[in-house]
Amino acid sequence: MRDVVLYMSMSLDGFVGSDREHPGMAIPEGPELRQWKLDRIGKAGAHLMGRVTYQEMASFWPTSDDPYARPMNDIPKIVFSKSLSDADASWPDTRVARGDLATEIAAIKAEPGPDVIVWGGRRLAGALAAADLIDEYRLLVQPLILGQGESLFDQLPESRHVSLVETTPFPSGVVVQVYRPQP
Repeated sequence: MRDVVLYMSMSLDGFVGSDREHPGMAIPEGPELRQWKLDRIGKAGAHLMGRVTYQEMASFWPTSDDPYARPMNDIPKIVFSKSLSDADASWPDTRVARGDLATEIAAIKAEPGPDVIVWGGRRLAGALAAADLIDEYRLLVQPLILGQGESLFDQLPESRHVSLVETTPFPSGVVVQVYRPQP
């Protein structure tokens, strides 16, 4: 059975979005972090995303020559949306999941292949966390304090305990913290 792995950039004070700065774009990642990401996302069985993230990415990755373009374009994409009728034809190997979130995730996890990743998308990631559907959190904590913004975990109905699996600091100041939910 495949795992659902969340990748999310966040500020030191826990915000994943803000009108001040975007935590994932505020600090240049540097070559070491870039390679760390490429090594992992290139092995994903699928990219899971919400509609807003999908529409942003579908307008960029198909024509990009960035090193991230190849894994973003080659790996299957699954978009969670109640409003999209079809995926954009310009970004191949994309399907839209419209059903119940837990049912859709169970079906995706049961498919053969490597783990699937959720890359950004605060609302989808928050809904997955609230429904206990994330098997591993890979949080890219940025050396940035925003003071206000959007929280990843504001949809949780109650607190959750996690176990720290790995911590990796990078020269850019970003620290990747990997957690797994406690049983």
